[in-house]
Amino acid sequence: MQITIRGHHLTVTSAIEEDIRFKFAQMTKHLDQVNSMQVKLTKDHQIDKRSRKGSSNHIAEAIIRLPGAELFAQATADDMYTSIKKLAEKLKRQLHKHRKMQLIYMPLEV
Repeated sequence: MQITIRGHHLTVTSAIEEDIRFKFAQMTKHLDQVNSMQVKLTKDHQIDKRSRKGSSNHIAEAIIRLPGAELFAQATADDMYTSIKKLAEKLKRQLHKHRKMQLIYMPLEV
């Protein structure tokens, strides 16, 4: 599986990249059919006027391409590692649902 990681308004460190690869390798180890995955990490620099702090300004987005399907998820948090964790949980639920739907609609061999 090919994982592409991009950073927008932030530098993707080796620790962040390792965290992403570990989480998504665990998630997709039971799925051989994952073609590619793109992860985009963004830091929004807008400041909340009341608290003088950026609220949920770390955004993580991912697209997973499967044969015949494409899954997308987005998560935001105050910390990049938290947003990556939320993103992984969302994609895990989508992959589980996709796998369940495949089992339901799988044609029976006669």
